[in-house]
Amino acid sequence: MKLHYFHGRGPLKDLVMLREDQRIELHIRPVGDGLWGLVALSGPDQGRPGGQFLRGPWRTVASAESVLRSIAGTMMGKGYDPKPGDYAVWSVTAQRLARTIGAPGAEQASSEADPDQFKPLI
Repeated sequence: MKLHYFHGRGPLKDLVMLREDQRIELHIRPVGDGLWGLVALSGPDQGRPGGQFLRGPWRTVASAESVLRSIAGTMMGKGYDPKPGDYAVWSVTAQRLARTIGAPGAEQASSEADPDQFKPLI
């Protein structure tokens, strides 16, 4: 089993990944009170997102970025290519979903990065 980990340059708050006509966008967003969350969205490259995955909150952006890189590595192992320079088209949706991380009465996101829980995105 080969393990992958996405090693990009500099801070990373958004990452687009593509495989044929499928797109995944990973977003790190502030969720309030100095906390950070991770929102992942998936769907057709030229359409709207159909899947979502929320994780967090974390006290530092570095913690959220570590989880983003870990998930990106998992998706690279499944044939997705990272496109760090591509424009994130679903950023407004990501920001709306990020506001629900840690909100009372909302579906609670986990701060743990379990790659098996990422499967519904593909």
